[in-house]
Amino acid sequence: MEYIHIIKPNIKHIYIKVDKDNNVILTSSKKMKKEALKVLEDKKEWIEKAKEKNALKQKKDNVYENEGIIYFFGQKFIFMYAVGKNESIKIGGNSIFYHSKFHLNPQKTVEKFYKKELEKYITLRVGYYSQRMLLFPKGIKFRKMKRRLGSCSYENILTFNTMLAKLSFNEIDYVIVHELAHIKHKNHSRLFWEEVAEIFPNYKEIRKSITL
Repeated sequence: MEYIHIIKPNIKHIYIKVDKDNNVILTSSKKMKKEALKVLEDKKEWIEKAKEKNALKQKKDNVYENEGIIYFFGQKFIFMYAVGKNESIKIGGNSIFYHSKFHLNPQKTVEKFYKKELEKYITLRVGYYSQRMLLFPKGIKFRKMKRRLGSCSYENILTFNTMLAKLSFNEIDYVIVHELAHIKHKNHSRLFWEEVAEIFPNYKEIRKSITL
């Protein structure tokens, strides 16, 4: 196993961490080196699990250039430039084709496509989960947000981040259920999470996997 060993003279304990780049960092004093290596060996299973979590949390950054990477509904696609009179997005196999005459607005065109497709999916799923939870929003809105996945106003209007189109259907459904639960509970109390758990008992794992 590759690792980085940091020696600190006055340290009394052994520390192991896996950073966001999956580097295994071992910290100990020089005199505890042998003991530290044994602890590292004993922690192999924990280290592998930490690396798996990092993989799940890998940020889904789109690369809006020819042969770049685009995420759509949980899948990774190759972004390909194609000739076309009007700007549009089409899917073929494992590629997303950006049709344009001059290819000046790849990001804007993809995000417009995201919003259109997400509106269709979320509108249907809000109807489905509303019936299951007996919680009905007064309206649904869509807009790009920097940090939030979604929100529920005090008037019970749900707003969804259009970049949710990068996520898997299961992750999107969790966000829908989360916001619907806020119709009944305007905070993140125990009762709120119990409401979410009625639909997604594994909500903690789903939350950890979501990244935009």
